[in-house]
Amino acid sequence: MKRFLILLLTALLLPSLAGAAEFSVPDKVSQGHAFPAAVTGSAPFEASFLWRGETLRVRAEQEKTSPPLWKAQVLLAMPIDARGGQRVVIEAEGVKKNVLIQAVPVAWPKSILKVAPRYVEPPREVREQIAYDAARSKKALASRTEKSWTLPLSRPVPGGITSPFGGRRVFNGQSRAPHKGTDMRSPEGAQVKAAADGVVLLAEKQYFGGNSIYIDHGQGVVSTYAHLSAFDVKEGDMVKKGQVIGRSGSTGRVTGPHLHFGLLVQGVAVDAMPLLQDPPQIVGGPSRSIFDQQQKAAKARSAR
Repeated sequence: MKRFLILLLTALLLPSLAGAAEFSVPDKVSQGHAFPAAVTGSAPFEASFLWRGETLRVRAEQEKTSPPLWKAQVLLAMPIDARGGQRVVIEAEGVKKNVLIQAVPVAWPKSILKVAPRYVEPPREVREQIAYDAARSKKALASRTEKSWTLPLSRPVPGGITSPFGGRRVFNGQSRAPHKGTDMRSPEGAQVKAAADGVVLLAEKQYFGGNSIYIDHGQGVVSTYAHLSAFDVKEGDMVKKGQVIGRSGSTGRVTGPHLHFGLLVQGVAVDAMPLLQDPPQIVGGPSRSIFDQQQKAAKARSAR
């Protein structure tokens, strides 16, 4: 009898819980941008988010509110080439919600760059390395773990933007894929910090990216840091937002020292800049070397 009363009470409560659920989804998102989608309820629950063929199941976390609320939140990505309406289907507390999100076109810039010929037409002996790098990156981006990211993200280096996300790249006169990250001014040897809590998936040298780090922040959200001169972490390390993970440099396909900072959401590259707490400005000119600056400072002191 007691068990029957519990089941009856649960059945009576479900409609009220379902009615209390609040869904938060934007109605339009720019191409190449990430966006949060969420469900908020008055009691613990689980939600599922179906977006572009993939379903993410999320357990709601208690918010610091009074009265207490629970929120299930994901970060989703509008691809750089998305057109028209894109549908997200959310289910929570017995309610299913379909939302059509309009992709807003973006006029992406073009970047014309000059690099060593081997990075435009790779020689035969490095093609195996390139294929290996691609396989390792693909495996890392397939990771789906519990959410550890929080918004806003932390800025990995203090410098401004030298090459924005999404620009069509032209290397030595040959068109290549759009820029799937943001190049930020950062002198060689300067500290690079993690954008959010997570686990290091990769910390290795790659042909195009040079010394690269991939960090898993949960739910398929992965930040990448390329062209480093040194590592301060290794694969498997747990890191905190703002922790030093490496040093900026000029390894791989580069025109000079800088940080290539990328953000991928369920394998889709997005512009991370709108998600940063302190978004940088676009600047021009090459990055200087931190070691050059230190040498000049030492000379100035010795001349006194």
